[in-house]
Amino acid sequence: MPATSIELNFSNAPLFSDAGAVLTVLVCTPDSTTSDGEKSAVRWTPELETLAARFGSRDLRGLFTEESFTGQHGQVLYLPDSPAGRVLLVGVGSRQVAVHRFETALAKALARIKLKQLPLVAIAVPDLERPAASVVLGLVSAVYQFCYRSRETREAGPVVGRLNLHGPADLITADAAKSLLSEVNAMCLGQALTMDLVNTPSNIKRTTTLVEQARTFEKNLGLTVEVVDDVRWIESNMPCFFTVARGSLATDPPKWIHVIYRPNGPVQRKVALVGKAVIFDTGGYQVKTDGFMNTMKADMAGSAAVFGAMQALAMLRPDGLEVHAFFAATPNMIDSEAMLPDAIVDTTCGKKVEIRHTDAEGRLTLIDAVAMAEREGPEAIVTVATLTGAASRAVGMGMALLSRPAHETWRDAMEAAAHAAGDRVQTLNLMDEDFDDIKSKLDAADIINTNRGKSRGAQTAAAFVMNGAPATRPLIHLDIAGGDMSDDEKATGIAAKSLIQFVLHHLPAKSS
Repeated sequence: MPATSIELNFSNAPLFSDAGAVLTVLVCTPDSTTSDGEKSAVRWTPELETLAARFGSRDLRGLFTEESFTGQHGQVLYLPDSPAGRVLLVGVGSRQVAVHRFETALAKALARIKLKQLPLVAIAVPDLERPAASVVLGLVSAVYQFCYRSRETREAGPVVGRLNLHGPADLITADAAKSLLSEVNAMCLGQALTMDLVNTPSNIKRTTTLVEQARTFEKNLGLTVEVVDDVRWIESNMPCFFTVARGSLATDPPKWIHVIYRPNGPVQRKVALVGKAVIFDTGGYQVKTDGFMNTMKADMAGSAAVFGAMQALAMLRPDGLEVHAFFAATPNMIDSEAMLPDAIVDTTCGKKVEIRHTDAEGRLTLIDAVAMAEREGPEAIVTVATLTGAASRAVGMGMALLSRPAHETWRDAMEAAAHAAGDRVQTLNLMDEDFDDIKSKLDAADIINTNRGKSRGAQTAAAFVMNGAPATRPLIHLDIAGGDMSDDEKATGIAAKSLIQFVLHHLPAKSS
């Protein structure tokens, strides 16, 4: 991650007033024909007009034609020695482009510069059909992504000293810009922490890694932290969680971690965040095949996203909001004590679970964690987990979002938060049949930890987790199994910004 936060500024001065900067313009494809009836190569904007004027005798339109630059998503035209200075033109496609799409395009474009030190980057805030706050978040997040390197990197990433965002005077007030940039900076640093935790190699990462991170919050950011490492207490109070932990009692015993953000003044809203914290997942006795064992260091990405969100909340100190974060931390390992298929185990919520598959372990930890979160009496519970391959097959490299039908107002609010944050998300509908499909046929058990059919695996896994709380409690479930890692097996930090957006700006109106 960047060693320090990037200095952020907002200005309504012309982009080209920043001498010596990397001048960056996001370019869209045309959305109509020109006044003379001909199709323009790109959507011509005031920034491009000003740039063209500074080019003097050099024809910018002709250069676009020569380079076949049409503003399509992912196109890059880098001009290090242009008459206007160092200029970076980034194609983002349509003005309706999703935030995550232009964020990705800009981050990749910046990497083309091949410089380690960029004292100043100046970006013209594009006129996209998106809220200004989301556009600003996407721009800043792209620069952070460009700078990011994992904690274990052998070579430090590039450093951006200052980022100036240029927009029209009527885009945002000075006070609003200051508040927004502070919030955006905290979100990006929270995402970077999420990526750090996920990227930590499996030979280093332990349950104590999450405990140490929580203690850092307690010491440096004033959060309240409660940690239970008494295995007997966990066995008695969270028996389903303990069942998963049985295989690693001798090498990495379980930890129950509770992190709390409390505002300075009175509490008006209370929300619980529950992150799946399976430190490494072998699959247990029904062991994963070779290819699926790789990247299992990321099976705690849900907990990492919640840690990132809690760091941002501690930095921003919002009024009236209390947030509880819960983590049932354990690996899923194999030894003589590890859980067995066909076992029947208790849960914190009182349901009895028939273990049908030892590689469906995340939901076993979550059902107890949800039941413990319920005891705090939150308005709603959000679970974040790399839970099912079915989710990745359903939504690709994004988040599957689910809730009970009665709580779709909360689900839709989370969807709006994710779109604003630039995280890919799709909703999946839960049906009564999904709850029926996980009922045990044994006299001694209530539910099973897999579904009986060959489909709707993401939905039945969510239904299992939701058994941990009363049906009246809004529970929003994010299955991030498809989006936690990039194609090159690096953490994406998905869900962290969505959680922050949700609790800060998208909580549904409080019911009377």
